[in-house]
Amino acid sequence: MVRGLFLFFIFTFSSFGLDLHSNIKSIISEQNYALNRDKIDQIFAVESEFIDSNGNLNYAKITNALRVNSLLNLSYSQPINLEISFYSPTSDILMFKSVSEALKSLGYSYFLSKSLKSDTQGIVWQITMNSRFILDPGALYKELSKNYIFIKDIKRDGQFSFAYSIDATKAVLSTHQYISDIEYDLNKPLEPYFLNISNKSEALIKSYASDRWICVIKVLDRDLNLITQIKSDKPEKEVYIKFPPNSYYMLIDDAFSLENIKRGLKIYIKSN
Repeated sequence: MVRGLFLFFIFTFSSFGLDLHSNIKSIISEQNYALNRDKIDQIFAVESEFIDSNGNLNYAKITNALRVNSLLNLSYSQPINLEISFYSPTSDILMFKSVSEALKSLGYSYFLSKSLKSDTQGIVWQITMNSRFILDPGALYKELSKNYIFIKDIKRDGQFSFAYSIDATKAVLSTHQYISDIEYDLNKPLEPYFLNISNKSEALIKSYASDRWICVIKVLDRDLNLITQIKSDKPEKEVYIKFPPNSYYMLIDDAFSLENIKRGLKIYIKSN
């Protein structure tokens, strides 16, 4: 089954063309599309209006046009079993992190990973969820676009089963903000600090005297592959790290609890 999905997605991605009507059919179902074909042709007569500045289909505009014309139903009176597959030819970790965070931002915190399969040609991640609401392609499009991740195609292979082709080759994930080349205060963390360190050379990280920071620092490349890390078994007051080539992200954590750095951290990150 997963192998079949790989072949399907690879063909879809490699042969992708901006097929507006195929995507509309997938979003609202073939039956609704056939029943409302004349109306749809009129609404989407100027197809260029539904292409975004990156040359992709603008799913936010598409779903909005369908909704205001009473052609899109995303809610049901009873919960349904929804199955969604995501394919990307890029890093499995990067796609997994970006899509899962987008889903959580849209309120889909409770979904079950059915399978996660990757090989040299990409990744297919299948999830299931029980919900009264079908995933809104327009809302997902906007959420992913914030991180330069794009939906390339949507296929419907069942009443409540959808397959998304995702392009994350230009992805830049949301990160904690800081200012380079000065000592900067990071506020009390609610989650590990995740920083963009592209084009940076080194960092000095300090904890407050009254905190007990058992440091875990990971330096990752753009695809979230681990390059190097620093792990301590005792409290640290100051940690220096020089970034290896291809460093793109840095994750700063505590080995036991973020309460150990409840006052935050001070960082100095130097530009190249």
